[in-house]
Amino acid sequence: MLVQEEKAVDLPIIEAITLQQNHFTRKKTIHDIWGVPVAMLTQVPAVYVHHAVNCLRNGRYLSVDKRNEALKKAGAFFTDGNLCELTAVDYVTKVVAVTGLPRRIVEDTIKNIGHATESAGSLAQLGIPQGVPEETTLQIVQDGCAQSVRRGEVLSVIAPGNGPGVHAIWPQAVALGYRVVLRPSEREPYTAQRLIQAMFEAGLEDYVAMLPSDHSVVDELIATTDLSVIYGDDTMVSRFSCYSNVLVQGPGRSKIVIGADYPRDAALELIFESAIGLGGTACVCTSSVLVEGDAVAFAHKFQAYATERLKDEHERHRYLPQLSAERYSWLLEQVALHADVLVQVPEVFSEQSGVKQVMPLIMIVDSLENPLVHLELPIAAVTFAPFSRNDSLDAIAPALVVTVASENQSLISHIAQVPAIRNLYIGQVPTVWMRPHVPHDAFIAEFLMTTRGYRVAYPKPIVSKSLRMNSQREN
Repeated sequence: MLVQEEKAVDLPIIEAITLQQNHFTRKKTIHDIWGVPVAMLTQVPAVYVHHAVNCLRNGRYLSVDKRNEALKKAGAFFTDGNLCELTAVDYVTKVVAVTGLPRRIVEDTIKNIGHATESAGSLAQLGIPQGVPEETTLQIVQDGCAQSVRRGEVLSVIAPGNGPGVHAIWPQAVALGYRVVLRPSEREPYTAQRLIQAMFEAGLEDYVAMLPSDHSVVDELIATTDLSVIYGDDTMVSRFSCYSNVLVQGPGRSKIVIGADYPRDAALELIFESAIGLGGTACVCTSSVLVEGDAVAFAHKFQAYATERLKDEHERHRYLPQLSAERYSWLLEQVALHADVLVQVPEVFSEQSGVKQVMPLIMIVDSLENPLVHLELPIAAVTFAPFSRNDSLDAIAPALVVTVASENQSLISHIAQVPAIRNLYIGQVPTVWMRPHVPHDAFIAEFLMTTRGYRVAYPKPIVSKSLRMNSQREN
């Protein structure tokens, strides 16, 4: 809902962050999970997007060393600083309030984003081909070498609101010399605001800007910048997948394959951490489990295992998000829609504050060819399906992450050859496991940079015959 500024003077205003002074009357109300208005988010018009991007293009240049030094400062500011009148604790509280994510997850994420920002320079280099020399000496350039260059100058990032973790990746673009325009989520703008402000205070004000806007301005933002990173659903993927200048981060459809040889107790813990470890909302959360053997019996075992663990209130607050009334109503629609494949109707826990926590949706289908194997919901939901060694496991893809819980080398090798698996983990590695040095959906530098040949060679100085004679006379 857009309102005029004077109608919400008591709410804090989340402004656009740019070098230019700005004042926009159009604002959108941000609500927490209880439906209470908590802030007003500025909405910049399309014409201002053009102005801000042009200003970035003409901004002052910083050397690689200066950018990396500033990023280290920005990471420290983000983790511990008082930014936009919010301490780190205040920031975590705000994010929990608008997303419903468990506090533990947000606290871990702020550390991860801070570290990834501090290390953005070295992390970005991991995506540069090995054939590009780290240092270009005179001899190297005379012999000829590979050179990594940017595909553009300005990158736009259309951030999602399901969780703050995505902000750990794009700072690498700044390390590589890009100017970055960030459109924050209308659901959770606090992480974008905090990170951009941290970069401003660290001296990167010519390299970053935050431009909140309604959805109608997104196309303008993509058209105005050179490259874009967009997070979205299947509709967004189909719309932009043919654009060479747009990297679409869509549904993860992450999966676990449980071999007949794998200990069932370990498998239960693995699935629990993978399906619910980040509140069930991230693209790396497991959405389906393929079981070699009796998938129905194993799904019921997992239902019992999850129920027993989440009886504990402490465990519920560690794993289960709190759902707003709107989100809870949507979840009930999903329960009704998939009633015929649910192991049981998920238990609901009502908090004193009025919000709900809901057990994961656990579903069973009779074949890995069933379309529900690729169903991904923005909550903790997992579909169990049987498989045998005679099945074609190509149906496992596409998948952002696949964990193979087996020591059977034939099975592992078969799955490893499926090209549309972006990350492959073997053994007791939850699909939600991530480290900054490990690619997420490839290294972002693979999208931002390209490699070209490079050589420098000048002719030797040519001295005329008359000059040589004059020189000899002088000597």
